[in-house]
Amino acid sequence: MAVLSTPVLTGSAAATGTSAAGQGPDRPTIRYTEYGIPHIIASDWEGLGTGYGYASARDNICTLADTYLMVNAQRSRHLGPDGRASPGQDQNTTSNLNSDLYFQRIKDNRVVERLLDKPAPDGPEPEVREAIRGYVQGYNRYLAERGVDGLTDPACRGADWVRPITELDVYRHAHAEIIMGSADPLLEGQVNAAPPGASATSAAPAAPDSPAAPGPSASRKQRPPNLAPAPATGLATGLARGGGGEDP
Repeated sequence: MAVLSTPVLTGSAAATGTSAAGQGPDRPTIRYTEYGIPHIIASDWEGLGTGYGYASARDNICTLADTYLMVNAQRSRHLGPDGRASPGQDQNTTSNLNSDLYFQRIKDNRVVERLLDKPAPDGPEPEVREAIRGYVQGYNRYLAERGVDGLTDPACRGADWVRPITELDVYRHAHAEIIMGSADPLLEGQVNAAPPGASATSAAPAAPDSPAAPGPSASRKQRPPNLAPAPATGLATGLARGGGGEDP
């Protein structure tokens, strides 16, 4: 079996099948098999999260960045209110504007923050918090190494909506993964609800921080393709339980 070993937090690249995990918790190792499957070796949960975050960004950074844009209710700002969003498993089920209105309400009500304030088991278990802390470090490390203009995926290379993430971004993503299986079919009805005799258009509030849609000449405002759901199932499962190769 062909294996590539890459210590995530060092500048050196190793082309051996040995692990760097024994060198300490800050040296997780990602080993890619010949089918491009990452296997992460670490000595603690934070190190495991670091490897997972780095590998996830390396393989899916445009999908992930698009999801963090969505759960922060910023799609209309960067991609225009009339673009399409995919909050759930189905593709392009609502507009960017409706998506932003839905997730802005979650932000305004501090839904995720209030869950994080709870001790386990109502809030995340300590292992989940450690893993997500590491995940953020790994994701941001990959982005810092590549730079937005150096990303290999043209779907988001140079885009101004690709940015470093926070732990809250990841928890919001995990929360969305948990709820959208049932909430996605109801989203349009919730954001377009109007009292009897009023039209949904006249009753709908303004988009959160949404200037006019970018013109076609806006070179750094790429619209992402129809992206598949982002790979946060493991983190979402952990949050729910608590309460979510080649050298890189």
